[in-house]
Amino acid sequence: MISRPKELIFKDKVKNYYPLSSQNIIEIFKVCDIVINTIPCNIIPEEAFMVDNLPYLLDIASAPYGVKKEVIEKYKDKIEYFLYLGIPSVYAPKRASDILIDILNKEINNL
Repeated sequence: MISRPKELIFKDKVKNYYPLSSQNIIEIFKVCDIVINTIPCNIIPEEAFMVDNLPYLLDIASAPYGVKKEVIEKYKDKIEYFLYLGIPSVYAPKRASDILIDILNKEINNL
């Protein structure tokens, strides 16, 4: 989990999340199987797509999304990328997490 505001990091640690800095996104891509982006900002650099084993990337942020469209297009044969717009803002957090689990189960079963 990446926490943007520093004041949320303590809260995240209390909930047993492990907050990471957005500066470590390339390292995150190297070690994770699934990355879920909820930040509506192009925070995922093209360099993250140059790692050997790319994670499954689920982008549920609003525009401009977590990664530039041209980067996704360039690496479309190398990464499993799915864009599901506005889930967090349309649904309550609990329901949004249920929807994410359903989406992940569906997509993983289709691999």
